Amino acid sequence: MSNSAVPPGPARPNLLTLISVAVVACAAADMVHEALGHGLASWLTGDRILSISTVAVQNAVANRFVAAAGTSANCLVGALSFLLLRRAKAFTSSAYFLWIFGAFNLLNCGYFVVSAVLNSGDWANVIFDLSPPLLWRIVLGIAGVVLYTLSVRWAARSLLTLVGKGEVAVRDVQRLIVPAYVAGGVLLTGAAVFNPISPNLILLSGAGASFGLNWALLLIPGIVAGNAPNSAPSATRSIPLSPLWLALALVVALSFIAILGRGIRF
Repeated sequence: MSNSAVPPGPARPNLLTLISVAVVACAAADMVHEALGHGLASWLTGDRILSISTVAVQNAVANRFVAAAGTSANCLVGALSFLLLRRAKAFTSSAYFLWIFGAFNLLNCGYFVVSAVLNSGDWANVIFDLSPPLLWRIVLGIAGVVLYTLSVRWAARSLLTLVGKGEVAVRDVQRLIVPAYVAGGVLLTGAAVFNPISPNLILLSGAGASFGLNWALLLIPGIVAGNAPNSAPSATRSIPLSPLWLALALVVALSFIAILGRGIRF
């Protein structure tokens, strides 16, 4: 009778590293919306910024261009992130960052639907006073559904490309997505608890902008599994435990919650 040990299977991407990358990506995507989008548009139009936090940029004057700039910046940066991912020759922690960062950004286009249904938020401000109001809300909602669907498909297709290259195994796609979804939701919701504007934003701009807008991430494992080629690899390229990503995530999370969560006044 043989006493030989069963050889261990291939190492899977380290969970702590994946969560750390996701925390940094989620915080960065939020700042793309608030600082790069709303902030840059405010500067370009001379609309003075009163404060910035994880949930909002408050301006001296309401401005359609500034309101539209947040989601627009997310869509542009998300598209650029996925385009850069095409050049990745291996599935590393940096490649994973490009993918999850791109997904967090592009799924912000769900904001169109939220504004259309609730008649509040950035895109409700964009279409404010346009007639007929119901038609504009319908158009906004349809545009949001179309863009959101295309974003989910692009995110899934990007992972399928990595599967086709032999870099990602179908069995690990859920591991790449579910912890990132939860980590991003906890980060944004936790920061929103300290927002200086209104407790209502804990639900709307914290949980809603994270768990809500990113819910379709949870559909991607099924999409990838249903479309993966027969030659799909059985193991994902190993992403080891990274002290650098862990340290960066800790600094980003603490700053995001303790400083930006409370808001910075100007």
